[in-house]
Amino acid sequence: MNRSHKRYVRLMLACFAATLLPILALNLQLGSQTLGNTSRVRQASTWQQATHGVTYAPTLSDTGLFKTLRLHDRLPEINGVVFGSSTVLGVSAAAFPPPMKAYNFAQTGHGLISVIGEAEWLMAHTDNVKYLVIPLDWSLGFIYAEGEPVPIDLAIAAAQQQATTHANTVPLLDRVRDALSYPRVVSLFDILRQILRAQDSRAVFRQYFLQAVSDDYRCADGTWAKDFDTIYRGTCTGFRFDGSATFANLEPVKDARPLILSATVSSSKYTINLMSRQGEPNPAMLRHLAALARQAESKGGKLLLFMPPLLPGMEAAFLQHPQWSATLEHTKDALRAWATRENMVILDAGQSERFGCNAAEFADEHHAFSTCYAKVFAAFWSNYSRTGGSNITWPSGGLY
Repeated sequence: MNRSHKRYVRLMLACFAATLLPILALNLQLGSQTLGNTSRVRQASTWQQATHGVTYAPTLSDTGLFKTLRLHDRLPEINGVVFGSSTVLGVSAAAFPPPMKAYNFAQTGHGLISVIGEAEWLMAHTDNVKYLVIPLDWSLGFIYAEGEPVPIDLAIAAAQQQATTHANTVPLLDRVRDALSYPRVVSLFDILRQILRAQDSRAVFRQYFLQAVSDDYRCADGTWAKDFDTIYRGTCTGFRFDGSATFANLEPVKDARPLILSATVSSSKYTINLMSRQGEPNPAMLRHLAALARQAESKGGKLLLFMPPLLPGMEAAFLQHPQWSATLEHTKDALRAWATRENMVILDAGQSERFGCNAAEFADEHHAFSTCYAKVFAAFWSNYSRTGGSNITWPSGGLY
């Protein structure tokens, strides 16, 4: 290596030391208070149960323990549970009419196989849960996933053990990756700006770097909030009392057209998922869902399946595409025939524009905000069912 090359390497190392190392050190300090910290999760759950406020429990990418604690706290007062992945986190309790009282148990990355195992545990271990609301995502490939659903233990002790084991085995490399992740870096710069602009910079510094949790504060709608992580602190990002997410950290879609164009190319995750089984849903999951429907009905309740809303125009683009339309139509035909045969109700909200949703009610192609979900379910209850008092009259089995 000649002298100029050595000088270049030294310059690059100096730049790294001057920029990334301080960022890494500060974010490792912030992360040490929350990453894998199960006590913070328990504190967040206890606070929300007492206040009915919005809280961010570390971290939104791994909420199994938090949601399990919240579910058990809410069990005495609910009779329904919404399952699924982050695509379903926009569903609020207000989307369901009396007598349904639901808690949103959805968690990031939770596929249908996991959801079925959770629903089976609740059916077997609770008396009052009789309404199950479960998504059938084709765009994320969950209805095509291979395998047989397996039992999942939703007992608090099991969730605590799993979380503790994970917390004790978070390797340094994972902590470094978390510290240098885009959300953490953006959050750090926002924190530093707040410190520099604050009248009492020391107080703001103490709140972030020395104070494990935020002070209580009010959201724009007057709801109390408290953050048990430093990321998105003070923004009302997190979960509401009913388990739904505020999505306050996400910007709404401004122009759907480029997203739809990229979604329909052959290399997109949506196309790859759709074509993974040539549009044929996994029959093992359908068998388990049919069994869950019968269990819910034996309790006087119902299993409501739904295909989550997609960005307006996206599913229509797939249904009009010369290569993908037949496969997606096959999925819908297979689900329609199965639902009719098993007398099960599926609400098809994929074309969200049919329900009046607009692009600004989405964070991306498949994450709908609560306002869109409110329109979807309002249309279903109004057009296909009758509700009133303590009864719901459901439509016959099929795809709606």
